Amino acid sequence: MPHEKPDLSARNRSDYCMRSLRLPIDWLFRPSIRIPLEAEFHYTKADPLVVLMELHPPEGDVVRWTVSRDLLFDGTEEPSGMGDVRLWPSLAQGRRVVYMTLEGHGLSCLLEMDRGQLEEWLLETFDLVHPGTEFCQADWDAGVAALVEGQRNQP
Repeated sequence: MPHEKPDLSARNRSDYCMRSLRLPIDWLFRPSIRIPLEAEFHYTKADPLVVLMELHPPEGDVVRWTVSRDLLFDGTEEPSGMGDVRLWPSLAQGRRVVYMTLEGHGLSCLLEMDRGQLEEWLLETFDLVHPGTEFCQADWDAGVAALVEGQRNQP
């Protein structure tokens, strides 16, 4: 889903352990037209379930999406996802790739990226937060306190 860039400067430094990946990708505009893009993937312990993906087109504004880390990893192994984000592994001209479709606001795009680099980076994120332990990272007391405070401030 499209996403606004979070204000990372406001995060507690102990929570702000980040892994980032800069990856050249191709937007497959038509079967014979490829548009090269830069993609940046960001993962933090402070938001352990998701990856922020930023697409940098040659011209225009950066496009940001929030994608489930599990969905990204699963998509390197088998077809994965539904709705706004879908991924599947494949071979393209003898290279291991991952295809990703993004859909929103009635539009869609097909992206192709290097599978090995994405897999390697995702494994590095597992060093920060092991799969299955993401909910252990949450500060449940602070979350409940924020909800209660929000209810008190309602008219």
